Amino acid sequence: MVMSGNFQRPQRLNWPDLPMPTARMACFSYMLLIVYASIYPFNFNASVGAASLDWILAPIPQYITSFDVFTNILGYIPLGFLIVFAVYPRLKSYRALLLSIIIGALLSGGLESLQTWLVTRIPSNVDWWANTSGVAIGALFAITLDPAWLSGSVFQRKRVEWFGVRSSGILLLMAFPWAQIYPQTAWLAMGGLATKLPNPILWTSTFNFATIEIATTMMAWIFAGTTIALTMRKGAPKLPLLFCLLIATIVLKGLFSGMQFGADKSFSWLTSPALWGMIFSTILLFGALQLNRLYLYLIAVCTLLGMLFLVNFFPQNPYYLVTIQEWRQGRLLHFNHLMSWLAWIWPVAACLSLIKGLKLKSSI
Repeated sequence: MVMSGNFQRPQRLNWPDLPMPTARMACFSYMLLIVYASIYPFNFNASVGAASLDWILAPIPQYITSFDVFTNILGYIPLGFLIVFAVYPRLKSYRALLLSIIIGALLSGGLESLQTWLVTRIPSNVDWWANTSGVAIGALFAITLDPAWLSGSVFQRKRVEWFGVRSSGILLLMAFPWAQIYPQTAWLAMGGLATKLPNPILWTSTFNFATIEIATTMMAWIFAGTTIALTMRKGAPKLPLLFCLLIATIVLKGLFSGMQFGADKSFSWLTSPALWGMIFSTILLFGALQLNRLYLYLIAVCTLLGMLFLVNFFPQNPYYLVTIQEWRQGRLLHFNHLMSWLAWIWPVAACLSLIKGLKLKSSI
Protein backbone atom coordinates (compact mmCIF):
# COMPACT_ATOMS: atom_id res chain seq x y z
CA MET A 1 0.00 0.00 0.00
CA VAL A 2 1.45 3.34 -1.11
CA MET A 3 0.78 6.36 1.04
CA SER A 4 0.45 9.78 -0.54
CA GLY A 5 2.99 12.42 0.27
CA ASN A 6 0.47 14.74 1.88
CA PHE A 7 -0.65 12.16 4.48
CA GLN A 8 -0.95 13.62 7.97
CA ARG A 9 -0.99 11.74 11.24
CA PRO A 10 -4.37 12.19 13.01
CA GLN A 11 -4.13 14.66 15.84
CA ARG A 12 -5.05 13.67 19.35
CA LEU A 13 -8.63 14.63 20.09
CA ASN A 14 -9.18 16.97 22.99
CA TRP A 15 -11.91 16.01 25.42
CA PRO A 16 -14.87 18.37 25.02
CA ASP A 17 -15.59 20.79 27.81
CA LEU A 18 -19.14 19.85 28.68
CA PRO A 19 -21.18 20.74 31.77
CA MET A 20 -22.35 18.02 34.15
CA PRO A 21 -26.04 18.60 35.02
CA THR A 22 -26.11 15.83 37.62
CA ALA A 23 -23.25 17.54 39.48
CA ARG A 24 -25.35 20.69 39.84
CA MET A 25 -28.27 18.70 41.16
CA ALA A 26 -25.99 16.82 43.57
CA CYS A 27 -24.41 20.09 44.73
CA PHE A 28 -27.79 21.68 45.39
CA SER A 29 -29.02 18.55 47.19
CA TYR A 30 -25.92 18.49 49.39
CA MET A 31 -26.45 22.14 50.27
CA LEU A 32 -29.99 21.30 51.37
CA LEU A 33 -28.58 18.44 53.46
CA ILE A 34 -26.17 20.83 55.18
CA VAL A 35 -28.97 23.31 55.85
CA TYR A 36 -31.16 20.59 57.31
CA ALA A 37 -28.40 19.21 59.55
CA SER A 38 -27.38 22.70 60.70
CA ILE A 39 -30.76 24.09 61.78
CA TYR A 40 -32.73 20.97 62.74
CA PRO A 41 -35.07 20.77 64.76
CA PHE A 42 -36.02 24.29 63.56
CA ASN A 43 -36.97 25.51 67.04
CA PHE A 44 -36.34 29.19 66.33
CA ASN A 45 -36.79 31.73 69.09
CA ALA A 46 -36.48 35.40 68.09
CA SER A 47 -36.46 36.54 71.73
CA VAL A 48 -32.98 35.15 72.41
CA GLY A 49 -31.62 38.70 72.41
CA ALA A 50 -28.28 38.15 70.68
CA ALA A 51 -27.52 39.82 67.36
CA SER A 52 -27.19 37.53 64.37
CA LEU A 53 -23.56 38.55 63.69
CA ASP A 54 -22.22 38.56 67.25
CA TRP A 55 -20.57 35.18 66.69
CA ILE A 56 -18.04 36.71 64.25
CA LEU A 57 -16.07 38.59 66.91
CA ALA A 58 -16.99 36.35 69.82
CA PRO A 59 -14.14 34.69 71.76
CA ILE A 60 -13.30 31.06 71.07
CA PRO A 61 -15.81 28.87 72.95
CA GLN A 62 -14.39 26.76 75.77
CA TYR A 63 -16.47 23.73 74.81
CA ILE A 64 -15.02 23.35 71.28
CA THR A 65 -13.29 19.96 70.82
CA SER A 66 -11.11 18.52 68.09
CA PHE A 67 -14.03 16.22 67.23
CA ASP A 68 -16.27 19.21 66.44
CA VAL A 69 -13.61 20.81 64.24
CA PHE A 70 -12.89 17.55 62.40
CA THR A 71 -16.60 16.89 61.83
CA ASN A 72 -17.18 20.35 60.38
CA ILE A 73 -14.20 20.07 58.04
CA LEU A 74 -15.24 16.59 56.92
CA GLY A 75 -18.85 17.65 56.33
CA TYR A 76 -17.93 20.53 54.02
CA ILE A 77 -15.25 18.78 51.92
CA PRO A 78 -17.86 17.20 49.58
CA LEU A 79 -19.48 20.62 49.09
CA GLY A 80 -16.26 22.18 47.77
CA PHE A 81 -15.71 19.13 45.58
CA LEU A 82 -19.21 19.31 44.10
CA ILE A 83 -19.14 23.07 43.50
CA VAL A 84 -16.09 22.70 41.23
CA PHE A 85 -17.94 20.03 39.24
CA ALA A 86 -21.10 22.15 39.13
CA VAL A 87 -19.44 25.28 37.70
CA TYR A 88 -17.30 23.43 35.13
CA PRO A 89 -16.56 24.40 32.31
CA ARG A 90 -17.70 28.00 32.86
CA LEU A 91 -15.15 28.35 35.66
CA LYS A 92 -11.98 26.30 35.94
CA SER A 93 -8.90 25.95 38.10
CA TYR A 94 -8.37 28.68 40.68
CA ARG A 95 -11.44 30.67 39.66
CA ALA A 96 -13.57 27.63 40.50
CA LEU A 97 -11.62 27.28 43.76
CA LEU A 98 -12.27 30.91 44.68
CA LEU A 99 -15.99 30.67 43.92
CA SER A 100 -16.24 27.46 45.96
CA ILE A 101 -14.67 29.14 48.98
CA ILE A 102 -16.95 32.18 48.64
CA ILE A 103 -20.11 30.03 48.36
CA GLY A 104 -19.06 27.81 51.25
CA ALA A 105 -18.16 30.79 53.45
CA LEU A 106 -21.46 32.55 52.74
CA LEU A 107 -23.51 29.39 53.32
CA SER A 108 -21.72 28.58 56.56
CA GLY A 109 -21.95 32.18 57.75
CA GLY A 110 -25.66 32.34 57.04
CA LEU A 111 -26.29 29.11 58.92
CA GLU A 112 -24.20 30.24 61.88
CA SER A 113 -26.29 33.44 62.01
CA LEU A 114 -29.51 31.40 61.91
CA GLN A 115 -28.25 29.29 64.80
CA THR A 116 -28.28 32.46 66.91
CA TRP A 117 -32.06 32.02 67.23
CA LEU A 118 -32.00 28.25 67.74
CA VAL A 119 -32.40 27.16 71.34
CA THR A 120 -30.34 23.98 70.91
CA ARG A 121 -27.50 25.44 68.79
CA ILE A 122 -24.67 27.86 69.53
CA PRO A 123 -23.00 29.75 66.64
CA SER A 124 -19.21 29.81 66.60
CA ASN A 125 -16.53 31.45 64.47
CA VAL A 126 -14.45 28.30 64.92
CA ASP A 127 -17.19 26.32 63.14
CA TRP A 128 -17.16 28.88 60.33
CA TRP A 129 -13.40 28.58 59.85
CA ALA A 130 -13.61 24.78 59.92
CA ASN A 131 -16.46 24.74 57.39
CA THR A 132 -14.69 27.13 55.05
CA SER A 133 -11.48 25.11 55.32
CA GLY A 134 -13.41 21.96 54.41
CA VAL A 135 -14.81 23.62 51.28
CA ALA A 136 -11.31 24.75 50.29
CA ILE A 137 -9.86 21.24 50.74
CA GLY A 138 -12.59 19.65 48.63
CA ALA A 139 -12.26 22.25 45.88
CA LEU A 140 -8.46 21.97 45.82
CA PHE A 141 -8.75 18.25 45.23
CA ALA A 142 -11.39 18.67 42.50
CA ILE A 143 -9.49 21.21 40.39
CA THR A 144 -6.62 18.74 39.98
CA LEU A 145 -8.83 16.25 38.14
CA ASP A 146 -8.75 15.67 34.39
CA PRO A 147 -11.42 17.42 32.24
CA ALA A 148 -12.87 14.02 31.38
CA TRP A 149 -13.79 13.64 35.05
CA LEU A 150 -14.92 17.22 35.59
CA SER A 151 -17.23 17.14 32.59
CA GLY A 152 -18.76 13.92 33.82
CA SER A 153 -17.92 12.07 30.60
CA VAL A 154 -16.27 9.20 32.48
CA PHE A 155 -19.18 8.90 34.92
CA GLN A 156 -21.72 9.15 32.12
CA ARG A 157 -20.02 6.50 30.01
CA LYS A 158 -19.75 4.05 32.89
CA ARG A 159 -23.29 4.79 34.06
CA VAL A 160 -24.75 4.03 30.62
CA GLU A 161 -22.47 1.02 30.20
CA TRP A 162 -23.42 -0.48 33.57
CA PHE A 163 -26.91 0.87 34.36
CA GLY A 164 -28.33 2.02 31.02
CA VAL A 165 -30.59 5.06 30.91
CA ARG A 166 -32.26 4.33 34.26
CA SER A 167 -30.93 6.32 37.19
CA SER A 168 -32.62 4.36 40.00
CA GLY A 169 -29.82 1.82 40.19
CA ILE A 170 -27.02 4.32 40.67
CA LEU A 171 -29.10 6.23 43.24
CA LEU A 172 -29.73 3.05 45.24
CA LEU A 173 -26.05 2.17 44.99
CA MET A 174 -24.94 5.57 46.30
CA ALA A 175 -27.55 5.78 49.07
CA PHE A 176 -27.04 2.27 50.48
CA PRO A 177 -23.89 2.98 52.58
CA TRP A 178 -25.53 6.05 54.12
CA ALA A 179 -28.64 4.04 55.00
CA GLN A 180 -26.46 1.80 57.19
CA ILE A 181 -25.03 4.57 59.40
CA TYR A 182 -27.96 4.64 61.79
CA PRO A 183 -27.98 1.57 64.12
CA GLN A 184 -30.38 -1.22 63.24
CA THR A 185 -31.35 -4.44 64.97
CA ALA A 186 -28.74 -6.26 62.86
CA TRP A 187 -25.97 -5.27 60.47
CA LEU A 188 -27.33 -4.18 57.06
CA ALA A 189 -30.92 -4.46 58.30
CA MET A 190 -33.37 -1.76 57.29
CA GLY A 191 -37.07 -1.05 57.15
CA GLY A 192 -38.55 -0.89 60.63
CA LEU A 193 -41.97 -0.39 59.10
CA ALA A 194 -44.31 -2.48 61.21
CA THR A 195 -45.35 -2.55 64.86
CA LYS A 196 -43.74 -5.12 67.09
CA LEU A 197 -45.85 -8.10 68.03
CA PRO A 198 -47.40 -7.59 71.47
CA ASN A 199 -46.13 -10.96 72.74
CA PRO A 200 -43.18 -12.05 70.61
CA ILE A 201 -41.42 -15.35 71.16
CA LEU A 202 -38.82 -14.86 73.88
CA TRP A 203 -35.45 -15.74 72.40
CA THR A 204 -33.20 -14.79 75.26
CA SER A 205 -30.10 -16.90 74.73
CA THR A 206 -26.98 -15.56 73.04
CA PHE A 207 -27.22 -18.32 70.45
CA ASN A 208 -30.71 -17.28 69.41
CA PHE A 209 -29.84 -13.60 69.14
CA ALA A 210 -26.81 -14.58 67.05
CA THR A 211 -29.05 -16.71 64.83
CA ILE A 212 -31.45 -13.80 64.27
CA GLU A 213 -28.56 -11.46 63.43
CA ILE A 214 -27.03 -13.89 60.93
CA ALA A 215 -30.39 -14.48 59.24
CA THR A 216 -31.27 -10.77 59.14
CA THR A 217 -27.87 -9.80 57.72
CA MET A 218 -28.17 -12.48 55.06
CA MET A 219 -31.68 -11.44 54.06
CA ALA A 220 -30.75 -7.76 53.96
CA TRP A 221 -27.59 -8.15 51.87
CA ILE A 222 -29.16 -10.60 49.40
CA PHE A 223 -32.15 -8.26 49.02
CA ALA A 224 -29.93 -5.21 48.48
CA GLY A 225 -27.55 -7.05 46.15
CA THR A 226 -30.23 -8.58 43.93
CA THR A 227 -32.22 -5.34 43.78
CA ILE A 228 -29.20 -3.29 42.69
CA ALA A 229 -28.08 -6.06 40.29
CA LEU A 230 -31.50 -5.99 38.61
CA THR A 231 -30.94 -2.33 37.71
CA MET A 232 -27.64 -3.17 35.94
CA ARG A 233 -27.16 -4.14 32.33
CA LYS A 234 -26.14 -7.60 31.25
CA GLY A 235 -22.42 -6.93 30.80
CA ALA A 236 -21.96 -4.94 34.01
CA PRO A 237 -19.46 -6.26 36.59
CA LYS A 238 -22.20 -6.92 39.12
CA LEU A 239 -20.31 -8.91 41.76
CA PRO A 240 -17.20 -6.64 41.85
CA LEU A 241 -19.42 -3.55 42.14
CA LEU A 242 -21.44 -5.12 44.95
CA PHE A 243 -18.26 -6.19 46.74
CA CYS A 244 -16.88 -2.63 46.52
CA LEU A 245 -20.23 -1.37 47.79
CA LEU A 246 -20.03 -3.66 50.81
CA ILE A 247 -16.47 -2.55 51.61
CA ALA A 248 -17.44 1.13 51.26
CA THR A 249 -20.42 0.56 53.57
CA ILE A 250 -18.22 -1.04 56.23
CA VAL A 251 -15.68 1.80 56.05
CA LEU A 252 -18.34 4.53 56.21
CA LYS A 253 -20.13 2.82 59.10
CA GLY A 254 -16.83 2.46 60.97
CA LEU A 255 -15.97 6.12 60.37
CA PHE A 256 -19.24 7.45 61.75
CA SER A 257 -19.28 4.98 64.64
CA GLY A 258 -15.82 6.19 65.60
CA MET A 259 -16.97 9.80 65.40
CA GLN A 260 -20.00 8.97 67.52
CA PHE A 261 -18.50 6.76 70.24
CA GLY A 262 -14.73 7.05 69.87
CA ALA A 263 -12.06 5.39 67.74
CA ASP A 264 -11.89 2.30 69.97
CA LYS A 265 -15.53 1.49 69.15
CA SER A 266 -15.41 2.15 65.41
CA PHE A 267 -16.11 -1.49 64.52
CA SER A 268 -17.76 -2.77 67.70
CA TRP A 269 -20.92 -3.34 65.66
CA LEU A 270 -19.08 -5.78 63.35
CA THR A 271 -19.83 -8.86 65.43
CA SER A 272 -19.15 -12.49 64.55
CA PRO A 273 -22.80 -13.08 63.50
CA ALA A 274 -22.59 -10.02 61.24
CA LEU A 275 -19.39 -11.34 59.63
CA TRP A 276 -20.81 -14.82 59.10
CA GLY A 277 -24.00 -13.32 57.72
CA MET A 278 -22.02 -11.30 55.17
CA ILE A 279 -19.89 -14.30 54.17
CA PHE A 280 -22.83 -16.69 53.73
CA SER A 281 -24.98 -14.12 51.89
CA THR A 282 -22.14 -13.09 49.55
CA ILE A 283 -21.63 -16.73 48.56
CA LEU A 284 -25.36 -17.16 47.96
CA LEU A 285 -25.50 -13.85 46.11
CA PHE A 286 -22.75 -15.02 43.75
CA GLY A 287 -24.87 -18.05 42.88
CA ALA A 288 -28.06 -16.00 42.57
CA LEU A 289 -26.47 -13.61 40.06
CA GLN A 290 -26.01 -16.53 37.67
CA LEU A 291 -29.78 -17.09 37.50
CA ASN A 292 -32.42 -15.68 35.20
CA ARG A 293 -33.73 -12.19 35.97
CA LEU A 294 -37.16 -13.59 36.86
CA TYR A 295 -35.60 -15.70 39.60
CA LEU A 296 -33.69 -12.64 40.80
CA TYR A 297 -36.98 -10.78 41.19
CA LEU A 298 -38.40 -13.65 43.22
CA ILE A 299 -35.29 -13.80 45.42
CA ALA A 300 -35.39 -10.02 45.98
CA VAL A 301 -39.05 -10.09 47.03
CA CYS A 302 -38.65 -13.13 49.30
CA THR A 303 -35.56 -11.75 51.04
CA LEU A 304 -37.26 -8.37 51.49
CA LEU A 305 -40.22 -10.02 53.20
CA GLY A 306 -37.88 -12.14 55.31
CA MET A 307 -35.85 -9.11 56.38
CA LEU A 308 -38.94 -7.08 57.29
CA PHE A 309 -40.34 -10.00 59.27
CA LEU A 310 -37.12 -10.51 61.25
CA VAL A 311 -36.63 -6.77 61.86
CA ASN A 312 -40.18 -6.01 62.94
CA PHE A 313 -41.57 -9.17 64.55
CA PHE A 314 -38.69 -10.64 66.52
CA PRO A 315 -37.27 -9.46 69.85
CA GLN A 316 -34.58 -6.81 69.54
CA ASN A 317 -31.00 -7.51 70.47
CA PRO A 318 -30.15 -5.96 73.89
CA TYR A 319 -26.94 -4.55 72.39
CA TYR A 320 -29.04 -2.67 69.84
CA LEU A 321 -31.34 -1.23 72.54
CA VAL A 322 -28.34 0.18 74.43
CA THR A 323 -26.64 1.47 71.27
CA ILE A 324 -29.73 3.24 69.98
CA GLN A 325 -30.07 5.23 73.20
CA GLU A 326 -26.43 6.35 73.06
CA TRP A 327 -26.76 7.13 69.35
CA ARG A 328 -29.82 9.35 69.84
CA GLN A 329 -28.02 11.27 72.55
CA GLY A 330 -24.63 11.28 70.84
CA ARG A 331 -22.54 13.90 69.14
CA LEU A 332 -24.15 13.76 65.67
CA LEU A 333 -27.65 14.26 67.04
CA HIS A 334 -29.13 16.21 64.11
CA PHE A 335 -27.39 14.16 61.42
CA ASN A 336 -28.54 10.95 63.10
CA HIS A 337 -32.19 11.88 62.67
CA LEU A 338 -31.72 12.30 58.93
CA MET A 339 -29.91 8.96 58.59
CA SER A 340 -32.71 7.18 60.48
CA TRP A 341 -35.13 8.38 57.81
CA LEU A 342 -32.82 7.18 55.05
CA ALA A 343 -32.68 3.70 56.63
CA TRP A 344 -36.48 3.67 56.51
CA ILE A 345 -36.77 5.05 52.96
CA TRP A 346 -34.17 2.85 51.21
CA PRO A 347 -36.23 -0.39 51.21
CA VAL A 348 -39.26 1.56 49.97
CA ALA A 349 -37.22 3.05 47.12
CA ALA A 350 -35.83 -0.40 46.33
CA CYS A 351 -39.37 -1.81 46.13
CA LEU A 352 -40.41 0.95 43.75
CA SER A 353 -37.37 0.15 41.60
CA LEU A 354 -38.36 -3.52 41.49
CA ILE A 355 -41.93 -2.64 40.50
CA LYS A 356 -40.72 -0.28 37.79
CA GLY A 357 -38.36 -2.93 36.47
CA LEU A 358 -41.14 -5.50 36.30
CA LYS A 359 -43.37 -3.05 34.40
CA LEU A 360 -40.62 -2.33 31.89
CA LYS A 361 -39.95 -6.06 31.45
CA SER A 362 -43.64 -6.84 30.89
CA SER A 363 -44.00 -4.04 28.35
CA ILE A 364 -41.15 -5.34 26.18
